[in-house]
Amino acid sequence: MTRAGTAIEAHDLVLPGIGPAVRVSGCPDVVAAFTAALPGWSIDAVPATGLAPSIRLEAVDGGCRHVSPSYPRGLTHQSPVSAACAVVADVIERFLELNPQWVGLHCASVELNGRLVLFPETHRAGKSTLVAALAGGGLRVFGDDVLVLDDEGPGRTRGMAMGVAPRLRLPLPMPPAVDVSLLQYAETHAGPEDDRYRYLDLPEGQLAEHGEALPLGAVVLLERDERLTEAELVPLAPGDGLTRLLRQHFAHDLPSEALMARFLPLMQSLPCRLLRYPEPLAATRRLLAAMPGVIDGVEEASQAAAGVSGPRRQTAAVDADDRWRAATAVREYELEADRFLIHVPSGAIYRLNATGQLVWGLLKEEAISGREIAELLGELHTTVPSSQIRVDVQALLADLVHAELVGRGNGVRTIF
Repeated sequence: MTRAGTAIEAHDLVLPGIGPAVRVSGCPDVVAAFTAALPGWSIDAVPATGLAPSIRLEAVDGGCRHVSPSYPRGLTHQSPVSAACAVVADVIERFLELNPQWVGLHCASVELNGRLVLFPETHRAGKSTLVAALAGGGLRVFGDDVLVLDDEGPGRTRGMAMGVAPRLRLPLPMPPAVDVSLLQYAETHAGPEDDRYRYLDLPEGQLAEHGEALPLGAVVLLERDERLTEAELVPLAPGDGLTRLLRQHFAHDLPSEALMARFLPLMQSLPCRLLRYPEPLAATRRLLAAMPGVIDGVEEASQAAAGVSGPRRQTAAVDADDRWRAATAVREYELEADRFLIHVPSGAIYRLNATGQLVWGLLKEEAISGREIAELLGELHTTVPSSQIRVDVQALLADLVHAELVGRGNGVRTIF
């Protein structure tokens, strides 16, 4: 291959568990950024031979052209860090494709007391900044965006590090949103960066290497609230953690029943917490003080508070006198106070709280209308205005109808 009349020798980047993963022609700055982004991997560059891997990088005027299954038409990156970010994502997808015994999760994870605390992806909750603060607090990082899980059976699931350096979004927040000492830490341990992202170069041994695995200890959901004066760690029902994990997995080819079979036993044994915090170092102090007891002991979870939980959509209203009953091809799973329904044809997963379960039980017994359901619930909840019960029942029925979990009341129902 040539560029400006000069021959460029192609190389393949060989990674454990993948083999030849990326073919590179030129782009030395991208290779350097990619290697820095995967410090936990052993990466060998060998002369390119044979069929090219599905991920390819080629130097072009103005940047580096990137072709992969995610970018079949190619994408030209102007920044080495931008290219590295995209190729890291491709490599992780390729690893999971070749190693189906592992399920990937979008989550951060750190080691505490020999177990992993998982922080599932939450939009704009400051997950990566929190991981930087936890690293500054001395915790070992297993990842700030991805972790893979094995399937060793109930109570024995392990999380395996992918060896990817933490990545901060730039520009970093300024005090008081983050403590000055955290900004200093991020500067001291700065790795490759561009105008959007900065990889962190953590101290030796503080980032788990690719392939290192530990048992799971807890799931912690994040809520950033700068109005708080101190961080809070609040017990949650296991269903909250299960719902989040089911939304954050990489295993898009697995049917929902297989995912539920894998995650349900996991959440039956893991404590689940909500961390509400104003600033990452405050969150770190709270976690270091409270989490060892959570991991080493079992605390009573709070009650969850959702009706039917699936993809939220605009749903058409249903008539209060229309009669409905539970649909065919629905699978049911229980997790403490929650019940999860899977609509088998679509694979969609829905979560019912206690009231939703009462309604579902009525729909399983016989064809019944929203008006009749509201009257029955009104006899149970005498302190709730009947008008509010009717509104809530109609909203729940509309969701169930839209999700195809119920049908008109003249069909035959089958529950597997």
